[in-house]
Amino acid sequence: MFFEISKLLHLFISPISWILLLLIIAFFLKKKKQKRTCFTLCFIIFLIFTDHPLFSYIKHLTVRNYSTAKIDTTKQYKLAIVMGGFGSMNKETHQMRYKQDKADRLWEAVRLYKTGRVKRILITGDPTSIIQSDGSSTVELFLLYMKQIGIPRTTFILEQKARNTKENASYTSKILREENISDKDCILITSVSHIKRSLLCFAKVGLHPDYFPVNIYDKPQKFNHRDFYPKWSATVDWEDLLNEWIGDSAYRIMGYI
Repeated sequence: MFFEISKLLHLFISPISWILLLLIIAFFLKKKKQKRTCFTLCFIIFLIFTDHPLFSYIKHLTVRNYSTAKIDTTKQYKLAIVMGGFGSMNKETHQMRYKQDKADRLWEAVRLYKTGRVKRILITGDPTSIIQSDGSSTVELFLLYMKQIGIPRTTFILEQKARNTKENASYTSKILREENISDKDCILITSVSHIKRSLLCFAKVGLHPDYFPVNIYDKPQKFNHRDFYPKWSATVDWEDLLNEWIGDSAYRIMGYI
């Protein structure tokens, strides 16, 4: 139920949805003052949420405490835990389709494996392997894809049930017990905006792995006037950040972290 509610609410955290909703409301209002208020709010939302420099600065403030990897450079980790949500497999072309900027979750894990920093890779709850409602999955396509680029199928442990961060932590904990792997021998890899909630969920089940953030946001250094031109693409970035903020609050209310 929590999963379905969270997906439904996701439709209403987009600045574009807010603008459209206000325009629809304004269309049905009869009083000019009320219409003017709606149009003013639309304009303010537009200015704020299409301002990419503003987004970049706020994102930096939000994630700066987790922007540096916490890893032991002197040891080889037994397992890289990759949080899902980065992509899916195309059944017709047998190629991977990636979601926004999340592909780095997978490829940084692959790089750490290729450079000998980790022995194996656990992927938890990603559409590349997750079991769908009809019982199917594309796990074999994913493993074949990885084999074709030189990574043996035995490298991967695929957790196929988790649908949110809480379940990622819960199912991963079970796998670590089955594989007899300590959390101290693991490194968690996910987007920097998702690190905080992930670590808190893992701590809730008694796991305290090191972490390696991806999709880092650096503090903006220089701007020119063109940077402040409105960009609709900024609303997508804002939506992702708002989703993390609301997700953190919802998890605290539910007692998941």
